[in-house]
Amino acid sequence: MTKVLLINPPKKIYDRAVGFSTYIPLGLLSVASMIKDICEVQILDCLVTDFEIQEYEGYTVYGTPYDKIKDRIRSFNPDIVGVSSLFSYQSENAMNVAKICKEINPNILVVFGGPDATVRYEHFLKNCPVDYCVVREGEKAFREFILKFNAKEPLTDIEGMAYLERGIAKLKPRKFTVNLDEYPIPAYELVDMEVYMKNKYFYCARGAMKRSINIITSRGCPFSCVFCSVHLHMGKQFRSNSPEYVLNHLKLLIEKYNITNFHFEDDNISLDKARFEKILDIIIENKLNIKWDTPNGIRADTLNYEFLKKIKKSGCTKLKIAIEAGNQEVLDKIVKKSTSLSYMIEIAKYCHELKINVSAFYIIGFPGETIANMQETIDLAIRLLQDYGVVPSLHVALPLYGTELYETVKEKGYFTKEMTDHDLAIGAKPMGEHLITTPEFSPKDIDVLIKDYRYRKKMWLIKHALNHPIFSIKRAWNRPILMKYLNFWEKDIQPMSISNDPITTKVTI
Repeated sequence: MTKVLLINPPKKIYDRAVGFSTYIPLGLLSVASMIKDICEVQILDCLVTDFEIQEYEGYTVYGTPYDKIKDRIRSFNPDIVGVSSLFSYQSENAMNVAKICKEINPNILVVFGGPDATVRYEHFLKNCPVDYCVVREGEKAFREFILKFNAKEPLTDIEGMAYLERGIAKLKPRKFTVNLDEYPIPAYELVDMEVYMKNKYFYCARGAMKRSINIITSRGCPFSCVFCSVHLHMGKQFRSNSPEYVLNHLKLLIEKYNITNFHFEDDNISLDKARFEKILDIIIENKLNIKWDTPNGIRADTLNYEFLKKIKKSGCTKLKIAIEAGNQEVLDKIVKKSTSLSYMIEIAKYCHELKINVSAFYIIGFPGETIANMQETIDLAIRLLQDYGVVPSLHVALPLYGTELYETVKEKGYFTKEMTDHDLAIGAKPMGEHLITTPEFSPKDIDVLIKDYRYRKKMWLIKHALNHPIFSIKRAWNRPILMKYLNFWEKDIQPMSISNDPITTKVTI
């Protein structure tokens, strides 16, 4: 039987102050669920297996050492190795795994997949020993690939699989699957779930959030925010699991793995309001008694007061909303957010009244913004923190490959340097080297604004803690959360990139 090894590569970080976190690789588990009946499949998650922290000059590598990755590949002797390439600034790790595979056995077929491989498949095919790249979501494409490999049929006519032919990248696009219920529930049985539950780096289960997991119930985003690359990988059409599928998924995780906390990482979980409300109803009616939140954000313009009441009743502990900018014209013409700033503020007010914890994403540093515009965003972030307890997360615009932001910066010559994957990695660091400069602002201007924001936020949070000693004691019970909340270590400024790690879990190879 064909042997397939799916690998989540190690993670390379250029600043240990950023911190490391791991996650359950949902993309790999989803792909594995589609092929486990037609091949022998194993998953090597380098972020938890034989885990080591390896220090090098200028960077740190977290995960399985490369010699142990070699041992695992030799031991399993796979015919095909699928490698997740999540972020452009982590691509070196995936490329190193590909090189290891070919060193061990040149006949191993190496397949890349994920958001980065989707956007830059030609780059990978021409610059590292990768045989194929899965473009867009990969469940059906990879299954067809395995079936044809089993049958010894040609592998170059599969929709969604890119390859090189005489030095030219070839690809027949595959249509997105509209009904996500066609996909089985991710193959959780192929990993040791307890390894994640007990892992101190597991981002889903920090502090009081024990027995937690990330989960995705829909794909696709019909909006056109200039900084976002999600639609490049998952398309613009909103596609989803049915409420009944979601219930079965939740029940499996509750009953088999004793999960009690769920992080819904959908990009638009509430876009189909009827579907989302039915999911809330089944959670309540079936007395699942779970806690849940939305770490990737939720569209505020899909909510209202009555909806929020049901959201709280169903077990929601925290909502994140993506406000982005403090000026409606910036939202409309620069960010292209397609939403109302005043309505988002109203939703923040409702959350405060209903005692739903809420936080918000903000981004500064877009081409076309002025310093005054960015100051408006910071002022709004501090005001909503003071008035409604909306904890802000301020980001600096990061021009990801394939996005409208990237194309604008490239066309206008606004890059501070010739951008490489390494520059992206440095730019993704908290207080990293900002990659955009325009006639309206420089990286130094951004730094000044950030310092103002950090000082004002810290002073208010300290004052709030002193004025609410019982609250402070409860927070102190979980020191890591307290430190993050009070921002003593000042880790909250992060250049904007799609997905904090969770989003990375959306990769499908």
